[in-house]
Amino acid sequence: MRRVSIKFSQSDQVAKFVRILNRYDVEASIKCGSRTVNAKSIMGVLALAKSKTSPLILQTDVECPELMEEIAPFAA
Repeated sequence: MRRVSIKFSQSDQVAKFVRILNRYDVEASIKCGSRTVNAKSIMGVLALAKSKTSPLILQTDVECPELMEEIAPFAA
């Protein structure tokens, strides 16, 4: 399992992030506090991203260097 802290400064970044994830065959979730959502769901990610006080943690089921490289701009 891979864990990465994620941060969005604008809502359009969430859409780009979700589009990137949807191109990969991985199971991914985003956790914020006690809430966890499917990282491939734009509505779920937007709901968590609006909380700027807690860090967002992306968890994936496999190591995928290509995916990690693409989402690097969103790493906190």
